Amino acid sequence: VWMITKGYSRKLEESRRIDFDSMIADAVRLVETGRYQSPYSLILVDEFQDISEPRANLIKALKQQKAFSKVFAVGDDWQSIYRFAGSDITIFTQFEANFGASWQGRLEQTYRCNQLIAETAATFVQRNPEQITKSVRSTRPAIPRSIRVIPIDDERGRPEFAQACHRLLERLDIALGSIAEQWRSEPDAKLKVLVLWRYNLLDPFGGIPPFFANIEVSGQSFHRAKGLEADYTVLLDVSEGDYGVPSRIEDDELLNLVIPQPETFAYAEERRLFYVALTRASRGVYLITNSRQPSRYIRELCEIAGDEVRYETIEGAALRQCPVCLVGQMVEKRNRNGTVFHGCNQFPDCRHTEGVPAQSTAHVHRRA
Repeated sequence: VWMITKGYSRKLEESRRIDFDSMIADAVRLVETGRYQSPYSLILVDEFQDISEPRANLIKALKQQKAFSKVFAVGDDWQSIYRFAGSDITIFTQFEANFGASWQGRLEQTYRCNQLIAETAATFVQRNPEQITKSVRSTRPAIPRSIRVIPIDDERGRPEFAQACHRLLERLDIALGSIAEQWRSEPDAKLKVLVLWRYNLLDPFGGIPPFFANIEVSGQSFHRAKGLEADYTVLLDVSEGDYGVPSRIEDDELLNLVIPQPETFAYAEERRLFYVALTRASRGVYLITNSRQPSRYIRELCEIAGDEVRYETIEGAALRQCPVCLVGQMVEKRNRNGTVFHGCNQFPDCRHTEGVPAQSTAHVHRRA
């Protein structure tokens, strides 16, 4: 790392250039040494949840240089998702420790997602007790069952998320076209559908979104979707795994040497990132998951929203959700005696069964 750092610094010097961090550091030095005299009494900072220590030092230097100056910061700690770029959420959540006594106003009304998605996502992100507590009210009424889970599998062992995404989009286009008189205000109007993924290798479009008659489709990573909104969102591969949701590689050991210390709550930033992805939709969100490895976050959504989370096939047919583990589906099985019963497809992680005759129950569980 030291060799890379030296080589990088040398390259900057040779080309007589500076990078963004150097710009901030130079600005702090100019203010602290008095070479720059600030005329400003009020410092406004937007997206404050993404602030890094060097940028916070610049604000502190400007504030300390001029008597009676004030800092007005706006941000949402629930959307702090740039730790890999140096942001430190504690500068936001511990504002007074960094900038002195303060007044805190709350913006608790959302104009984007409907009330069901807003409430569910708010409860989800606040399961981390370190997040600032807020209640969220939407200007859009709740749409029943507007959170939908689509489990898919593949005989080759790896679900075809791209194929499933295209089939879902085709289904949405046809369904929305059949009720166009309910939503179309102009002849050529389309509803927006945003397809989101955790890593770009999941891009189902190869950079070229498909064309449909009734929906306008675009695709982004979870990170790039921040600030965007759509009528519907489709979240790809909401599954367990290294490159899943939550990503198990979010805290790389090498990166931890040079970026803010990790939070104590497990996958804290991944939780916030999923919250951002979940809240881009106004009408509905579809979570496409690996049927054998559904994300722990799907279980949490089911715990929070209960029956308002609908399990369905890619064609839209309802699936029977396992009442015990919440992430599995009840499927028909047959024991050694040929008796048909229903069991959770998450076996052996979930052993819930239904319709097993009393005399064969022990046999089934002994085999398990």
